[in-house]
Amino acid sequence: MSNNNPFADPCLISFAELQQKIWINDRLSYPRRREISSAINAVAAWFNLPLDMIPASTSFLRDRFNHIHPDHVNVSKRRIQNVRSLVMAAFRAEGITTKLAPYMTTMSLEWQRLWDMLKGSLYHKTELSRFFRYCSNQQINPTDVTDAVSASYLQALETEALVSKPQIRHQSVCRVWNKCAELHQQKGWPDIALAVPRYEGRLYSIDETLLSNGIKQDLDDYITFLAGDDPFSAHARPFRPKSLEAVKGYFWRYLSALHYQGINLKTINSLSDLVTKNMFTLGIRWFWERNQNETSKNIGEIVWTVRCYAVKHIGTDEATTAFYNDALARLRVTQPGLSNKNQAAMAQFDNPKIVETFVSLPPRLWDKAASMQKTVCSKRICKKAHLLVQASVAIEILLFAPMRISNLQGLRLDVHISWQANCVRINIPRQQVKNDQALDFLLPESVSKRIKRYIEGSRRHLTSSANPFLFPGRNGKPKDSSALRNQIENTLWKEAGIRLTPHQFRHAAAKILLDAKPGHYEVVRKVLGHKSLSTTYSHYAGAETQAAISLYDDVIIQHRQRRAIEPKQLHQRCEPPFMDPLQLYGGKR
Repeated sequence: MSNNNPFADPCLISFAELQQKIWINDRLSYPRRREISSAINAVAAWFNLPLDMIPASTSFLRDRFNHIHPDHVNVSKRRIQNVRSLVMAAFRAEGITTKLAPYMTTMSLEWQRLWDMLKGSLYHKTELSRFFRYCSNQQINPTDVTDAVSASYLQALETEALVSKPQIRHQSVCRVWNKCAELHQQKGWPDIALAVPRYEGRLYSIDETLLSNGIKQDLDDYITFLAGDDPFSAHARPFRPKSLEAVKGYFWRYLSALHYQGINLKTINSLSDLVTKNMFTLGIRWFWERNQNETSKNIGEIVWTVRCYAVKHIGTDEATTAFYNDALARLRVTQPGLSNKNQAAMAQFDNPKIVETFVSLPPRLWDKAASMQKTVCSKRICKKAHLLVQASVAIEILLFAPMRISNLQGLRLDVHISWQANCVRINIPRQQVKNDQALDFLLPESVSKRIKRYIEGSRRHLTSSANPFLFPGRNGKPKDSSALRNQIENTLWKEAGIRLTPHQFRHAAAKILLDAKPGHYEVVRKVLGHKSLSTTYSHYAGAETQAAISLYDDVIIQHRQRRAIEPKQLHQRCEPPFMDPLQLYGGKR
């Protein structure tokens, strides 16, 4: 592959070379070659890259396809699926992929017999289909399945398939295989259990049994001090529960780093012995090297947390204090305004079409759910329709009442929601809000009607017991925040092609409002519930920059159009008429 391709391994062929190979492949019919060539061209158009800049690599394509939505490229979902399938057919035709078999490949008799046992279980079939065909293609019998076979299957998924999350698919295959071994053992399913892998390479928190009682007691005492629970020894400004949880989490990561650096934490009985200059350097160096010799927001917060304990809580000499301050200045990430990730999310809304799609999504979701319930009456489809309605309500609340996910998750029908005429009022006391500012939203009547329909309809189908929460979970609790977050994010992407987290709804609200009303920061402050205008301005100053640039662009284009229409008049040097001030104001000479 050419050296000017910055995206791929040089030993891989490019899509340009792949297309050439397909055209001269006599094993394929001419219509098939033309079809595959068209799919290759489509991929280049969707990625906005020339063919020689696209490597024939599943890992590269997987990441790119994860950011392609039918609405973005003006095609149907089916077209994208067909293109993906044709690209994989090209890979197989040229020997780039050899282990995974096509979907329609016939299974061996041994695997077909197990497949027949799955009759009536669509989920089990969906999860095991590719694995069965892989084993058939590799001439592996069901009785020969081992963890090594499972691992080789994962490798094939990662290198030869375009599935979005190979590791999760692999985990699911292992779980379903084990479940089927229990269900169908009497029918002859092999009595083989596969180890379900845990992919937690970024997780490193150690177990508390590796800490001495003295360290744990000192950490608990510090958290109590920050919480203000002790009236005789408490922090001047007590921390909120979320902040306390964060401090403990950062400290636990620091202690874990010291453990991995070889420090035996069971032999040290005081937390103060772990915040010396040498210990601090040892622990933070572990994070530094783990992050490819770069700092990060996480590293900076750990440095800040340890420094607060060492310098402000137990006290240090001047040299140690200066050492900590210098480390904090170098390692803590300070970025004014929104992060790069949030700025990228907000950039989506520079497109007016995206804004229209975004604000009109909830009613469309209701219509789709109603259509699903009318055309299909299966229990599974009906539940999907109810979950779609639930997602619609969550999205609509975030649109009209931008709040944090913890507040959305905790909305109670008997505490936070009341009715004023035909409108829903959401009131969240300041004690339950992160910045100690109460939230009060009166929703429009049309939105309130949909929320009422959800409460009286879909919500009842999603909980089997008395549950006071608007988004109910199990055992009388609210829906898990991660589940609710994923439900909102997945619905936004699938139905609208928008990548947005629940918290970024707040940024989106500011962006949309400032684009429509540049400079109205006080309005944004009130909508988002910020304490001060400086907070709003520091976050969103410049959010309307693109709107201002677009306005300037329009001015330039208008001048160009005027020049093209009236070139002669613009070039004539005419003396402007004299405007007598007395005549302007109705006076006389």
